[in-house]
Amino acid sequence: MSFTVLGALRSLDEPRHRAELYRAWNAGLAAGLTSHVVLDQMGPNAFPSIEETRRYLVVGAGQGKSITALVKARPKLFAPFEGAVLTAGDEGGTLNQSLRLLTDYFTGDFKRRLEVRNALGYPVFLGLVAAFGLPFVMLPKSPVKTYMTTIVILLGAFLLLGGVFISILASIFLNTNGLTRARFARVLASTLEAGLPLGRAVRLSVDASGNRGLKEHLKKRTERELATTPLAKLFEGCEEVSAGLIGQMMVADATGDYKGALSVYAADLEQRQK
Repeated sequence: MSFTVLGALRSLDEPRHRAELYRAWNAGLAAGLTSHVVLDQMGPNAFPSIEETRRYLVVGAGQGKSITALVKARPKLFAPFEGAVLTAGDEGGTLNQSLRLLTDYFTGDFKRRLEVRNALGYPVFLGLVAAFGLPFVMLPKSPVKTYMTTIVILLGAFLLLGGVFISILASIFLNTNGLTRARFARVLASTLEAGLPLGRAVRLSVDASGNRGLKEHLKKRTERELATTPLAKLFEGCEEVSAGLIGQMMVADATGDYKGALSVYAADLEQRQK
């Protein structure tokens, strides 16, 4: 979490840079280049955490290490579901598909965060107005120098520490029930399409969703149930899974088209949250 206002707003850009990383990587592999060459030639990324990930992958791939080994050695550089999708693609020989899935996911995530950043413009504006306006309320009939000093202090405090408040607001906007359910459906579709076992995909998707109700529901299920129970039956009775999503799960269970069924549901849910 960034303490500064600009840092908090900038952190919302991370999914865009991550999507660009995976998009360029995928394009390079499709052109017949190795991961090491692609990652090295795409150049530095403007976002520090993404650049750290890229450099780590460049060095590791240059040493002949597999993507699976690299993800396992530095798991904190990747979201859990992200690392699992990369590992599945590397081990299954479908890295191109995994990179495409991650590109799609982070592109969608950035679009949602862009809307949140636009919404945060109002509280930022209020903070700036307060920094200029409060001294006139708190210090009536004070000398001009006192007013100016207080304004500078309040403005500095807001810009340097207000990022905590902005980050909390962003988290609230990004974790409404509707959006956490949509995130769950998207990650589930991506992990299953990448070839992860059902139980593993379900756990990663629930964790990525940030939805407490889903997490509580999953605690009641054993590993055997997660691995063998159809999705619709697995989440039967869960208040956080709507009848519409259960219906899409039933379609996905019957057809095997998890990405098609669940992604359509997620997109519709996200649209209704706007």
